[in-house]
Amino acid sequence: MTIREIAKIANVSPATVSLVINNRPGVSEAKRQEILALLNKLNYAKGKRGKAGSSTPQSILFLKYIKTGFLVEENAGFISKILDAVEQECSKLSYSLRIQVEKKSLADAINTLDVSHLDGLLVIGTEIDPSEYEVLHKIKLPYVVIDNSMPNFSCHSITMANEEMVHSAVTYLASLGDGPIGYIHSQFDAQNFTERSNGFHSTMAKLGRETRKEFCYLLEPTLKGAYLGMKQYIKEGASFPSLIFADNDTLAIGGMRALAEAGYRIPDDIQIVGFDDVYLSATSSPPLTTLHVQRTMIGCQAVRMLHEVICQGSAGDIKVKIGSGLVYRESTKEMTR
Repeated sequence: MTIREIAKIANVSPATVSLVINNRPGVSEAKRQEILALLNKLNYAKGKRGKAGSSTPQSILFLKYIKTGFLVEENAGFISKILDAVEQECSKLSYSLRIQVEKKSLADAINTLDVSHLDGLLVIGTEIDPSEYEVLHKIKLPYVVIDNSMPNFSCHSITMANEEMVHSAVTYLASLGDGPIGYIHSQFDAQNFTERSNGFHSTMAKLGRETRKEFCYLLEPTLKGAYLGMKQYIKEGASFPSLIFADNDTLAIGGMRALAEAGYRIPDDIQIVGFDDVYLSATSSPPLTTLHVQRTMIGCQAVRMLHEVICQGSAGDIKVKIGSGLVYRESTKEMTR
């Protein structure tokens, strides 16, 4: 029986039942005892926590899955910012938080996962590809995937609004000049990059701008890899437009370094916009104009979403995309909008 069904029997809100189950303030003592009596009568026990009203702390596992590390480890603290917010929100909701880093296969991690003392699971899905989605169905408790929209797969997920955000960046670049717009794209496949690529090409089409193959640069999404990859393009005589969008800040910063060493002046010769607003974007040379990702909001909302599913269940998938805007810095000429 769900909390919602129990609340209907008790003629109270689901939130009131949740407060009683989690032994939290906000309910009169008389009403608390009434609900506890009903829960015991219904033999309600949430997960492995035992008798309703128990003070046993709830526990959430944060599973940090690393396949290559290019995105989870190399992206200048992107995931750690989300984790900080997860920790804070877990504390507010009285959850204990365990963190597990998995560098083997996702299937191995799920198959060996001990859920006996867990109420829910948060999975970093940055590097999960579609061939691995099905293994998540083996998770036998509520879970939310973070940083992957998990298209065409039944689960709860939360990530940034990639296509909409890229649309704003490319539209901004188009306002800076009439020439072609280049694209620095990741060599490493990920759902976020797929959506950003879709956003780039669809926006270019809407703007009536031609996407030219010679102005698309495939680079490894690490600072060193992007730098060396761009140096190779320069060595091979590649040409560069005056406007460029990059899939993320790591690609943009590594590429900018190589371009600057080759004598290109940024933003006088080339204006560049990145994506993520990691801390390095503010200290790069020059500081990078970029799309800010609300990592704190993503982390907080992931915990709240999981909490609601733990307490009340869900009739369907909850899929959330969080948008944000540009942070204007010196890699583009126009600093405000």
